[in-house]
Amino acid sequence: RRDGVHRCATLPALTTAGPVATRESRRGAVMKRWFVRLRWLAVTLLAAAALPGHAAEGVRGFFEPVPEAERKWFYDCGSLDEGWLKRQCRGFKNAWYERRPMVLFSGYTWHDPNTYDEDKIETFNTNAWGGGFGFGLYEPEKGDHFSWYALAFKDSNSNLTSMIGFGGVTYWPEKADVAVGLGYTVFIMQRPDIYSGIPFPAALPLAAIKLWNAEIVGTFIPKFDAGINHGNVGYIFGRYQF
Repeated sequence: RRDGVHRCATLPALTTAGPVATRESRRGAVMKRWFVRLRWLAVTLLAAAALPGHAAEGVRGFFEPVPEAERKWFYDCGSLDEGWLKRQCRGFKNAWYERRPMVLFSGYTWHDPNTYDEDKIETFNTNAWGGGFGFGLYEPEKGDHFSWYALAFKDSNSNLTSMIGFGGVTYWPEKADVAVGLGYTVFIMQRPDIYSGIPFPAALPLAAIKLWNAEIVGTFIPKFDAGINHGNVGYIFGRYQF
């Protein structure tokens, strides 16, 4: 009571944001832990070339082809009609079981000046240093390349971005040592600045210049709203298929 007026301390606003935020935070933490486990599982499997595996015929290295009789797949590729979809199914299956090693070299990120102002671009990291490992092959029918991979690199904000996925590229001319190609990749990515670091699925186009077994590969990430990507970005990396 002061000057004849009763004064009370201000009460905090009633809100459910705390419990909801806590639940979302816990859910995000669980998803991050599972992605870390999957990422390390992928790295462990892909780096297991030196560890022998046991096959029915005897000892087999991880990167030695799996016999046809032991190859199990989630879908019967032979039941599909001849065409693009059947080639994709068969290509990814063979890439998984032929297990020919492939290395990735992450290199450069371009930020479109038409969608970012100059001051913002100056804060970005363009040297997307990093690398990855996987297995893939050039299939014999048309020379298309199919691969499975794990990749980590320094993103535009100088944070570590990691991803696991698969990709396919078709080349012109077919089965040529020097060619250009177009394709796609589907992956699960984890970035600290997107969805609070919760892993998310995505797909992107690919363009490639092939020089024998070495390639320069690029992709384009268009501008999205909802805090995902605020401007157009180009990303270039290299790969070598053993």
